[in-house]
Amino acid sequence: YGNAVMLDHQGQFQTVYGHLSRFGDVRRGQRVSQGEVIGYVGQTGLASGPHLHYEFKVSGVQRDPLKTALPDGKPVSAEQQPAFMRSAETLQARLSLLRNTRIALLD
Repeated sequence: YGNAVMLDHQGQFQTVYGHLSRFGDVRRGQRVSQGEVIGYVGQTGLASGPHLHYEFKVSGVQRDPLKTALPDGKPVSAEQQPAFMRSAETLQARLSLLRNTRIALLD
């Protein structure tokens, strides 16, 4: 899958992002944060169009991310709750704009 980035998460989990046209400003072994750009969608190899190849692995073995039991996250602390709720409200407002979106395809 051409240009690819593999991220390690909490030791046993890995994600792979492939067919990238180019990489973000990241280097091997560098720690990255959620929301940081690691690469840009591309069309490498025999791909018929631009897309992202995504893999989720547990201990190096591909798994379905929707069916894999993941560890519980840490709850948001009381002092961070107000900022969290403001962020959540902003995102929910943006998502609500998509509720009436309709897509038409012509095959």
